[in-house]
Amino acid sequence: MPFLISSETASCLFYHSSLLSFVSKRVTKKGGLVCLILIGLFAGGARGQDSTSQVVVAPVAVPEREEDTAQRVEQAYVVLGRISGAVRRGADTEEITTDLPVVEGNLKTIHQNLTQYSSVINLKQVRMFDVLLADMQEQLGGWRTDLAAQSKRLTRMQVQLDSLAQHAIPDQPDTTTALGRSTERLQRKQQRASRLLTQTQRLVTQLQTRVSDCYIQALELQDEVREQSRRFTRRTLEPGNPPLWRATAADATQQAAAGQLVRESYSSQRRLLRYYFVQNWHFGAWMGIIGVVFFLWVLRNFRQVNAHPLSPEPDQQPFRYLRPVPVVGTLVVVFSIAPFFDLNPPAAYTDLLELLLVVAMSFLLWRSWPRRQFWYWLAIVGLFLGLTFTYAANEPGPGMRWAMLLLNSAAIAVGLGLQRELRRGPKLAVFVPPVIWLFVVLNLLAALCNLTGRLSLAKVLSSSGILGLTQIISLSACVRLLTEGFHLQMQRSRLAGGLATRFNFKKIEQGLRTVLSVAVVGLWLMTFTANLNIFRPLYHFLELVLTTPHHLGSMTFSIANIVLFFAIIYASVLLQRYVGHFFGETDDEFNTDPDRKGSWLVAIRLVLLAVGFILAVMASGLPLDKITIVVGALGVGVGLGLQNIINNLVSGIILIFERPFQVGDFIEVTGKTGRVKDIGIRASKLISQSGSEIIVPNGDLLSGHVINWTLTNNHIRVELGLKLAPDSDLDRARKIITEEIQANPNTLHKVAPEILLSNVNGQVYELKVLFWINNIRQEQVLKSEILAGIHRHFVQEGLKLS
Repeated sequence: MPFLISSETASCLFYHSSLLSFVSKRVTKKGGLVCLILIGLFAGGARGQDSTSQVVVAPVAVPEREEDTAQRVEQAYVVLGRISGAVRRGADTEEITTDLPVVEGNLKTIHQNLTQYSSVINLKQVRMFDVLLADMQEQLGGWRTDLAAQSKRLTRMQVQLDSLAQHAIPDQPDTTTALGRSTERLQRKQQRASRLLTQTQRLVTQLQTRVSDCYIQALELQDEVREQSRRFTRRTLEPGNPPLWRATAADATQQAAAGQLVRESYSSQRRLLRYYFVQNWHFGAWMGIIGVVFFLWVLRNFRQVNAHPLSPEPDQQPFRYLRPVPVVGTLVVVFSIAPFFDLNPPAAYTDLLELLLVVAMSFLLWRSWPRRQFWYWLAIVGLFLGLTFTYAANEPGPGMRWAMLLLNSAAIAVGLGLQRELRRGPKLAVFVPPVIWLFVVLNLLAALCNLTGRLSLAKVLSSSGILGLTQIISLSACVRLLTEGFHLQMQRSRLAGGLATRFNFKKIEQGLRTVLSVAVVGLWLMTFTANLNIFRPLYHFLELVLTTPHHLGSMTFSIANIVLFFAIIYASVLLQRYVGHFFGETDDEFNTDPDRKGSWLVAIRLVLLAVGFILAVMASGLPLDKITIVVGALGVGVGLGLQNIINNLVSGIILIFERPFQVGDFIEVTGKTGRVKDIGIRASKLISQSGSEIIVPNGDLLSGHVINWTLTNNHIRVELGLKLAPDSDLDRARKIITEEIQANPNTLHKVAPEILLSNVNGQVYELKVLFWINNIRQEQVLKSEILAGIHRHFVQEGLKLS
């Protein structure tokens, strides 16, 4: 900004500057100070003069250096390149652009079915629309979030680009210089980036508008679908058709028109099924993974077991469903559990899975069931196909209704006949006969509904009955396949551990089958209630009962937390009980093979219990301060009466890590001798020489004196007592005894036997023979062999034993 000074002041400043220059050249060091004082006084007098006359001094424009301009252009290049790359990467709308037309077409198809084909669609199709609309809402919601985030990023980029164009890029570059030409290129790049950013913003805005429209349309269609579902439910309980004896055939023109609508409706719904399969491809991936794992698991175990076959127990049956190459078994397992990946699938998808399952089960049962039972299965398959075909008709005429009545009657006869056959032939799982009775009752009710005109209800009851029966038989086969698979795994584990003895699987099979049966029945109930269209009300009712919070003092809990707590505890206890069998553990007390897995198996059991308890506590939702109170109460209980139990538990943990003995060791404790069979958490088991099981608390094992004969080796010194006649040659007798002991391969040859004369009287010589053997478990057998050999050689040499 210009500043004002008087003309006199300006002259004085010029004069003073000249004078100061002269003085600095001429004065000496001594007179310099005086001169400076005089100049200062003169300047002060000059400031007191008249200052009315002023002179304007204009600012001097300092031109920007070329180096600064080049640096600014270079920085603009870097920022502009980053913005251009972010625009291209940030606006990734290819997936939305590709899939959005599919969603729009699906919404149009559903709207068309609800408006134009409402007279021919059924409840299953309406439920399929509900499922697909829920999937589309989830997909559209994700797109809305992504597009909103992209729009915000693009807006920030636009602000940066505008700021760059305004401050960092020169307006009129000099194109005659290299810097000017670079600036011109920078301007063109900025203009291209601006156009690209504008196009991307326009595209994102258009997509946001379309996605929002689709989302709103999906919400409206879902409301319409749920209203249709409620109408179908009410209509199911009402007699929508005349009784069977009053039924009349529909007009041919109306039937033709209805058939045309049905064909058009099914044709339009094929697109919806393709959309469902594309959106839920991970279900197929999981099915494939489970199938491959099961197939390779069984195939590998069969190959290893067949290489070293075990003779089965006399009362055990061979594998009934499982085969060395389990192709059919794998298909049955996969298709049996496939419906439970999605509890609300489209009806066409469920029917397809059920058809594949029925085919796979037919191949499996053809080689596994007796022929009479297999014929009943083929009758069930025929009923499945017949009922599926007849009940697919939207408005069946009298002929079709009579066919439905005949099929229901045949189903009742098949169910009763199968019940009688199961009493005579091989038994199925315990949960199959009740479902057969339910199948009979449902078909009886369906026949009565058909007679009275409640055709919709008859369709629901018949389809639920046949689907429930085929599913429960398939699930029972799946349980048997998994049980046999675990049986095979245990055989392979025993062979891998060097155990070639037989074992009884029935005890383990009972517990395993119980757990699998409970899981299977629970899954079957979910699908059965879904087929009856009562799954959602039951689910909401159970959810309300289980998740409603209850208050006990300051503690808040729900029934679901309590059930989950005990379920996890039970599962962990059950798992730790049977985990040893998967590593070759056996209950055979006559097995003489040394087994050293006991210590780390106990550690695994302890870890399973600890992890199960922690998970149960976390699932229960109990706060840590409440758990501390419970632990404190347990501490009081320990102080009052649980000392021995806690002592045994802690002693078991110490035995795991200290390892004074292992499974298979031969020990002696508190006057009891035996081989260690199992090291438990609270107590351990010994097998005595007579075969009895001795249960010793771990506290006694830790605090008492334990003699371990096999801690470092299996050697033991054996003592034999011999009596010879007084005329026997002692030297010859010693030589024969020594040769016989050293000739046995189970004696230690590096330690010479000791033969001592313990007593002499007038009638006999008493000898004490001491020698070492290499296996304490063979002590009595080796003593018998050596005594028999000594006696045989004495007879040959003419020596006599008294």
